[in-house]
Amino acid sequence: MSEVLKIKSRAITVYDFDKADITEFVKGFTVDEEQYNKDLARVLKRYGAKAEAETVSEDDTVTLTCVSELSRFNKAGVPVVVGKGVFDAGIEAELVGMNRGETKLFDKDGTEVSVTVLKIVHTTLPELTDANVALFGMEGIASVRELRKSLVAKQIDGFILEDENADMASAYVWREVAMKSEVERDPEEYEFIRAKAEKRVAEVSQRFENEPDEETDPDDEEEGGSVMNTDALINMFVAELDLAAIGAGMMEKAGKCLTMDDYSAYIDKLAEAYPEKARETIEKEHPALEYAVENYANYLAGLIDRYVADRFKEILTKDI
Repeated sequence: MSEVLKIKSRAITVYDFDKADITEFVKGFTVDEEQYNKDLARVLKRYGAKAEAETVSEDDTVTLTCVSELSRFNKAGVPVVVGKGVFDAGIEAELVGMNRGETKLFDKDGTEVSVTVLKIVHTTLPELTDANVALFGMEGIASVRELRKSLVAKQIDGFILEDENADMASAYVWREVAMKSEVERDPEEYEFIRAKAEKRVAEVSQRFENEPDEETDPDDEEEGGSVMNTDALINMFVAELDLAAIGAGMMEKAGKCLTMDDYSAYIDKLAEAYPEKARETIEKEHPALEYAVENYANYLAGLIDRYVADRFKEILTKDI
């Protein structure tokens, strides 16, 4: 088994996510009823009663045989859901009303296409009642209200990915955890982080001196605008060390850990991306401690993002 990649800094106490009130960030979401109805229709069709029919209707699943000089329309046993437009919107529209065994000719790009309906399967949708929803056997869903909450939650997932307020909520929880947790920092790791921050300040400051007329890099603005706020930048890097210590503890409790094999695989990828550099140089530029701090902090960030997503869904579906 590969050696565990640990950091010496450790969390003494950890601020509880549940104490971070993110209610003020939860705004701007409205249910897309059109999308909801489409999602609901898919669920109802999945659990509907299927039976063979004689005449094609919208949303039926039909099996076709197509004969044509066009390869796309020269196939046997083609399954088509009528009205979805996946096969061909024009042909699908004309299928409605055709009978089983019937053949119809179509023109596609000046080429004749013969389409024969071999089989028609119609789905009778179940009535939307609590009793029927319970019979669907969907995990955690036994009523119409719970089904709606589940489908709306999927919309919320997409909303969260694009919403700046969700990002702000995660950043807020991140800061609360950093400020209100107690961490015992290892002196060597602290000095490593401080040196890293000071190096970053020097690099960006040098760039500004060499290119004074260049526009400010957004990343540099986050680190203090004119990058002269060294203390703020150091505090940001130190906060990452604190959060890494918390993340490492949580990862260990979850039965997970970073290993030297993980670090080695990371270096392998960098070596592949920069073949002109010696592996020893890459390892020096990207030491194991830097890798560990970044990834343990990212683990915690992932937990915070999931917490925020769950709270958003809980709040936004409360009255549904």
